[in-house]
Amino acid sequence: MKKGCRLHHCLGLGLSASPAGLVCDPESGRYALAEALNVDVIEGRLRRRPGFVRLLDQGMHSLFADGSNLYGGQADRLYHIPEQGVPRVLREGLTADARLSFVAVGEAVYFANGFESGVIRDGTAGVWGAATYPGPDRTGRFIAPPAGHLLAHFAGRIWIARGNAVLFTEGAGLFDWVDSLAGFLPPATGRVRLLRPVAGGLLIGDDAGVTFAAGADPAAMTFTRVCPVAPLPGSDVALAPGWHGDVAGKPLDGPAAIWAGRDGIYLGRGNGQVERLVPAAFPEASRAAAMATTHRYLLVLEP
Repeated sequence: MKKGCRLHHCLGLGLSASPAGLVCDPESGRYALAEALNVDVIEGRLRRRPGFVRLLDQGMHSLFADGSNLYGGQADRLYHIPEQGVPRVLREGLTADARLSFVAVGEAVYFANGFESGVIRDGTAGVWGAATYPGPDRTGRFIAPPAGHLLAHFAGRIWIARGNAVLFTEGAGLFDWVDSLAGFLPPATGRVRLLRPVAGGLLIGDDAGVTFAAGADPAAMTFTRVCPVAPLPGSDVALAPGWHGDVAGKPLDGPAAIWAGRDGIYLGRGNGQVERLVPAAFPEASRAAAMATTHRYLLVLEP
């Protein structure tokens, strides 16, 4: 007859990175942890920290914060995750596990995953549909843009990466697509991996590296390759002056971006200034996720 095993005396975080090197003694009930988040060890027992509750039994494949509003994608659903209360499904039936890209513009949050798109207003997810504008030549001219896999807001437009193309909406705050003009930038080398606005233009990453698209008018933009290393998709994070601290000993003088390439961590500043902050060897990942606190860049790679 097998004896029951009860581990009830937690020793906290162990010193070994390998599970085989951690203390695990069924006889005494003593064990160590490889990782612990939002818990305390009190008298040898694990206690969830006050203010932290489990909201869902499964993790999110996409997260986006707009002030106090947090949105997340899980399987084929889009959730609103409030500060207090239970997560609420805003939309179902999205392509399962397709990562969502979000961009906040005023009171609206636009989202897309490469297959579907939409907009969240007043707590409701609706269709990213074109409005009806006055004028004899406007009926049917403006339509919802194609669903892309990356979104960015810059110079009064929403920029949309779809495959190897970067499309853009009509200017002056009209976030619809002018179908007859089919606005798009020159094609990238392979699928667009990064799309981030900085002072003076856009950083566009592809299989051949990172290009700076300088200017605000798509018809007059100039394009310069500013980094020869391809960014790892999903590793990029926007940095904002006043919220994020100094980077590499220098204050941010405008919107910037940080990302990972195969050979290290990169920073992109205004006017296409790119520098490698940290040399490192990263594998090409099937998935990557990143975030930036006020003084730290956190990167997770999935083989």
